[in-house]
Amino acid sequence: MKIYVIRHGETNMGKNNIIATEDEPLNETGKKQAIEVGKEIKKLNISKIYCSPIERAKDTLKLFELDKNIPVIIENRIKERNMGIYEKVPFEKLKWNEFWNYNSDILYPELETMKSVYERISEFLNELKSSNSNDNILLVTHGGISRAIYWYFNGIPENGNSSNINENCKIYNYEL
Repeated sequence: MKIYVIRHGETNMGKNNIIATEDEPLNETGKKQAIEVGKEIKKLNISKIYCSPIERAKDTLKLFELDKNIPVIIENRIKERNMGIYEKVPFEKLKWNEFWNYNSDILYPELETMKSVYERISEFLNELKSSNSNDNILLVTHGGISRAIYWYFNGIPENGNSSNINENCKIYNYEL
C-alpha cells in the first residue's frame, strides 16, 4: 500500500510565522499550490482519501479537483495537534525545537504533546496496515501530523526533532 501525504496549502498565519487557529483559511498562494499539486495527484491512481476535519485541509482537497468517485473519509486522527493557548502565538516567542520535540512535554503544558500525536498517528497507520490493502491512499493533513507520519516510517530521531518534512502542498510518499 502506498501512502501519499500532503500538508494543506499556505495560510497567512503560517506565512507570517504564527501558530494558526483551526479556522485559518488558505490564502491565495495556498489555493494556487493546491491547484498545482492536484495535477500531480491525478497521476497517482488514488483509491481512497483521508482528510483532516479542519477547513484548510478540506479546502485544499476540494481544489485538487479529483475524481468524485474516490471515497473521502474525514479522519479526526489526522487533525492538527491541539495548539490550545498557543494559537496565534508568533513562532519567535516559542522554543521551536522544543515545541515540536517528541521528548519535550514539560515546557508547554497546555499543548497536546507530540508523543500523543504520534500515538494517534501510529494507531491510524497500523489500522490501515492491518487492512492488507493494495490501495494508493492520500492523506490531506497538517505540519505536525506530517512530522508524526515521518517518524512512524523513519523512526523518531534520538534528539526528538525532525527535519522540515512538511512543506505546504508537497507530496511525501511512503510504503506501508
